[in-house]
Amino acid sequence: MSKIKIWIRAIRAPFFSVATIPGIIASFLAYNEGNFNWLYFIISIIIIAGTNCGINLANDYYDHISKNDEINKYSNPFSGGSRVIQEKMLHPKSILIGAIVSFIVVAIIGLYFTFTVNFNLIWFGLAGIFLGYFYNAPPFKFGYKGLGEFLVFLMDGPIATLGTYFLFTGRINLKSVLISIPPGLLVALVLLINEFPDYFADKEVNKKTLIVRLGRKKASYLYTIVIVLFYLSVIIPVTLGLLPLFLLIVLINLPIAIKSILVAIKNYKNEREIFPAQVNTILLAITSGILLSVGFILDRILIK
Repeated sequence: MSKIKIWIRAIRAPFFSVATIPGIIASFLAYNEGNFNWLYFIISIIIIAGTNCGINLANDYYDHISKNDEINKYSNPFSGGSRVIQEKMLHPKSILIGAIVSFIVVAIIGLYFTFTVNFNLIWFGLAGIFLGYFYNAPPFKFGYKGLGEFLVFLMDGPIATLGTYFLFTGRINLKSVLISIPPGLLVALVLLINEFPDYFADKEVNKKTLIVRLGRKKASYLYTIVIVLFYLSVIIPVTLGLLPLFLLIVLINLPIAIKSILVAIKNYKNEREIFPAQVNTILLAITSGILLSVGFILDRILIK
């Protein structure tokens, strides 16, 4: 395998399609309000993807240090890390250096726009980098203390969505706050389902994810609740007239959500059989991001 392919695997590039959802949704909210800018759109995607690159590499390194990934017997394309360290494709220090370089590059790009567009962008950048790096890294190790799912919601919901919207508009309004909730729930949902196969390894190294804290059966119910909350986070603001009616187009992917729930509840104890729920959750997140963005576009074209 070439070095490029190894690094693509290490940074888990396919996951960027999920991680960048908040930026895409925020960009099309800005478009809906007549504030779209292609440069800002591209930059926001690069910053979010770059931050997640750093997060993924840092998580791989520190999960290696804790032996979490080493003892994980149920790794798959979505769980158990990239495995490039375990398969001796890359040295652990190279992974850590890659993480640090990723964050530095993101910081440089972010600082440029902080000083040329709006200085208050710095707070979104600092929050994303700080929480991302210390997700698994000492001394905070948030992911090991049962805060991982909440922080992912925070980073990929309010921080990424509001940060992107602020880049476009220089402000935060009620619409941007409300629309920051659905993508946060979606990305947290992806993390939650991907932790099921990691249950025994996480428990062994005292990584207190929600799956470890609750147990897999209760966690499968929580998974269902988060899906319901995602749809409610769109339906309720639309019903109240706070978000465009066209956002209800997201209900098209409800069958994917139902299928995912049924698989998760039935196979929460089976590390292999829960895999379809992992695939469908990622599909749910991607299609939801696209549909919500299309909803803002349709509202702009057909109503405004």
